[in-house]
Amino acid sequence: MPHQESQEAQTDPRNGSWGGDAPTTTENGRSSGYGDHHSYDSSRRPLHVVIAGAGPSGIAMAIELMNLSHITFEVFEKNPEVGGTWFENKYLGAACDVASHAYQYTFASNHDWSSHFAPAPEIFQYFKGVAERFKILEHIRLNTRIVSATFDEISSRWQLCVSNADDGMQTELQADIFINATGILNKWKWPDIAGLQNFKGPKLHTANWDTSWDWHGKRVAVIGSGATGIQVVPKLQPKVKSLEVYVRSPTYILPSVGFGVESSTFNEPYTKEEKERFHNDKKYYREFRKAIEQQMNENFAASIQNSAAQIEGRQWAENMMRKSIKSEELQKKLIPKWELGCRRLTPGKPYLDVVQRENVEIVTSHIDKIVEGGIKTVDGRTHHLDAIVCATGFDTSFTPAFELHGLKNQNLRMMWSQSPAEAYMGLAVSGFPNYWTFLGPNTPIANGSLIPCIEWSAKYIVQALKKMQAEQIKSMNIKKNIQDAFNEYTQAVHKDLVWTGSCRSWYKDNASNKVTAVWPGSSIHFMDVVKTPRWEDYEIEYMNQNPFMFMGNGISAREHNKEDLTYYLNGI
Repeated sequence: MPHQESQEAQTDPRNGSWGGDAPTTTENGRSSGYGDHHSYDSSRRPLHVVIAGAGPSGIAMAIELMNLSHITFEVFEKNPEVGGTWFENKYLGAACDVASHAYQYTFASNHDWSSHFAPAPEIFQYFKGVAERFKILEHIRLNTRIVSATFDEISSRWQLCVSNADDGMQTELQADIFINATGILNKWKWPDIAGLQNFKGPKLHTANWDTSWDWHGKRVAVIGSGATGIQVVPKLQPKVKSLEVYVRSPTYILPSVGFGVESSTFNEPYTKEEKERFHNDKKYYREFRKAIEQQMNENFAASIQNSAAQIEGRQWAENMMRKSIKSEELQKKLIPKWELGCRRLTPGKPYLDVVQRENVEIVTSHIDKIVEGGIKTVDGRTHHLDAIVCATGFDTSFTPAFELHGLKNQNLRMMWSQSPAEAYMGLAVSGFPNYWTFLGPNTPIANGSLIPCIEWSAKYIVQALKKMQAEQIKSMNIKKNIQDAFNEYTQAVHKDLVWTGSCRSWYKDNASNKVTAVWPGSSIHFMDVVKTPRWEDYEIEYMNQNPFMFMGNGISAREHNKEDLTYYLNGI
């Protein structure tokens, strides 16, 4: 059950209301603390938290906050529903490219996934159901986006402006803590191709899909061969007159083997009997789920350049693709010549099947420009088309979707647009106190199982909030030299990993070859590291002039409340 906030939790710590006599304050807003007479651990600093985004990360964070005392929080979600990218993506064939039973919270198992790779609507319903089950919907303001967030250095509070899509009204509010859970797959963009606006037919983007569009009997082009392109092509092919798939650079496209469960067919639905066993046999289901994630996590070994696992894995992947692709010419177009995993591995047996059909052409000649009636490629050919589908993804620069200003009015959007994004363990950014983020720069988005890493990130933030409450901390800010050292370490480790390989990828800044997206290690490594926060990496400012005033009057809360004073003997 969610924690019911006490009246104490609603009070503002800046008025000295967290216990005892009102402290005196200095010009910088800090308390001298010497008038306080509370017992140790009896008074927790109340905090108000604002979360941006109600996708998988925001939902996980909100559920964690429900279990904390003296915490109030609000979640702002730009969409009319929770679920984030899983609400937004409605393109044909939209699905998770990770095994369904691995793409869920550890604390909220779904035994009823329809298939190994669940479709997007099913994943959306899962996350919505979790939000309902844990009763966080009352804290979420839908159709409301963050416009700006500015850190006030005097009060150490975030000044936020939010906008409601229903009436256009903007509201200003304050928060002690600001958590960015918007992720990186939330700002779709058109590809930077000359003349795109000149095309007279329908232009669709997979992240902004027009569900009313009829593709039957049309001449259609799909630009992009990443995960979304691989999913949408098999759904378009059977009904279109012709389908051109524009592949700027190939990627390793594999069957379901290697993505959790050995299977002779791709994405075979789970049977009624299998689902019943998932429900009724807890030991079997736990071992089934562990087997999937065990293989996912073991696959990280292939991410080490020139390792035996990389060499063997690459040979296996190439052989699998050759078996699926009959034409040698098509093999040359679709099988990469770089390290396995340099770009995201994608399951896609249906894609490899349909691109060999008579009405499908793989186009590897680069696009010169788009004209009214189609696409001109650099080989001088004009491709006549009725519609263009852009499966070109998102803005993955990590720049926030809102104005974000920290100490000395530093603008994070400007900083990260001018140079590759840098952060501290993907969780915090120097110069932006009391600000934490999910899936920021250099987080384990390609290193193994992701959802547990989201949960561990939430637990890390919870530890920070508890520390702020217990020790009456005013602000926490990552030291710049520490952030620099972390990024130096990150790039050094990545020199031996596949993400600095010879491919073009959104995982890195292709100009400098600096890896900006991926954690320098495995998912297990990430969880081990963030499990125990390094508080020495933060600059800490306290509410009181004396940082030890949180210790109170020398009496424990146990003594004050006349509780068991020999609790330390309970284990004998």
